[in-house]
Amino acid sequence: MELSTSCILERCLEQEEQIHWGTSLFSLDVKEDLHVRHYKWRLLLLITLLTGLLMWTYSFISLFFVEDPTLAQIGFTCSILHALSPLVYRWTRSMPVAAYNMVISGMVFQFSFSFFTGGFFSPTLIWFAVLPLIVGLLTKRFHAVVWTFLSVGAYMLMFLFQNKGLVPESSISELGRTLAQFMIGLGLIGLVGGFTVFFLELAYFYHHKPKDP
Repeated sequence: MELSTSCILERCLEQEEQIHWGTSLFSLDVKEDLHVRHYKWRLLLLITLLTGLLMWTYSFISLFFVEDPTLAQIGFTCSILHALSPLVYRWTRSMPVAAYNMVISGMVFQFSFSFFTGGFFSPTLIWFAVLPLIVGLLTKRFHAVVWTFLSVGAYMLMFLFQNKGLVPESSISELGRTLAQFMIGLGLIGLVGGFTVFFLELAYFYHHKPKDP
């Protein structure tokens, strides 16, 4: 009798584990209702604002503290395109298109900033790690996986440029380097903290769990 009860308990635990890993962590289909889409629209606005502050600050660092004027031109162009992401969503009604507009602008600028300020050894490359997170929050798992590979590809491309001697000498001043380092440290802490809150809030919508009072 005890053996039979033990077997039943083991089977129940196995079933619970299968349910947990199969449907909760890696669900095949997450349907978005109007409430979720509205939340993602507000999330798009917030992420555009937060990352936009970083983009524009890097642009002004490029303008005043980097000798090559090309970087500032790239920075301001990408920052403007990045700021248009909410309008892109309004025009296309497609969150993936708006999210891609945002992260492509960010990737081009951060790749360029790294290229002119140290290449493969520039700490600015760490921002590539945030891009799949942004896309994943705004869209779905598929796009997060795509941007994980794209970010790795861009990182390896910079390594190839560095290895082939195609990266110029760093043209950023010491003060500019210090400011950029502050942007990386404080900006990354702020974004990861904010994105964690956004993710937890979004999880409530997906799993229809009530909020704690």
